[in-house]
Amino acid sequence: MKMFKSKKVIIIGDRDGIPGPAIEACIKSAKAQVVFSTTKCFSCSLAGAMDIELQQVVKDLTSKFGAENLVVIIGGAEAETSGITAETIAAGDPTFVGPLAGIALGLPVYHIFEPEIKEAFIKSVYDEQCSVMEMILDIDEIIIEVKSFRDKFCKVSLKQ
Repeated sequence: MKMFKSKKVIIIGDRDGIPGPAIEACIKSAKAQVVFSTTKCFSCSLAGAMDIELQQVVKDLTSKFGAENLVVIIGGAEAETSGITAETIAAGDPTFVGPLAGIALGLPVYHIFEPEIKEAFIKSVYDEQCSVMEMILDIDEIIIEVKSFRDKFCKVSLKQ
């Protein structure tokens, strides 16, 4: 629960993975403040990229609260789309078409499946909301992909 202390949380769920409301239930069990929550269909978007509207929301929230006060939790179903989301949030839009083109926010981005995130939640809440998808999705590949972008581009640590 200390992990989210003084952080505001942006939730980006995935229709084919972990949806926003499921992530939000977990985040609230950790007593964290959710400032935005949505569920997108990343497999429906161009190359799995974040849409322009969502990029603008993340950019606006970063301007409002400051990167040092935010953390983004995603629920992507696939490693590639989860990685593109993490890259966009941390390093800027790799497609160079959205509001984050050339803008590296450096926000810490985690997947809901990551052990250090999971341990902050009430276990029964996580089990009810997310554990079934762990049996279906390639969680190791997803975690490796998201962590690689976080390690390379995030300027702010969640553990500050």
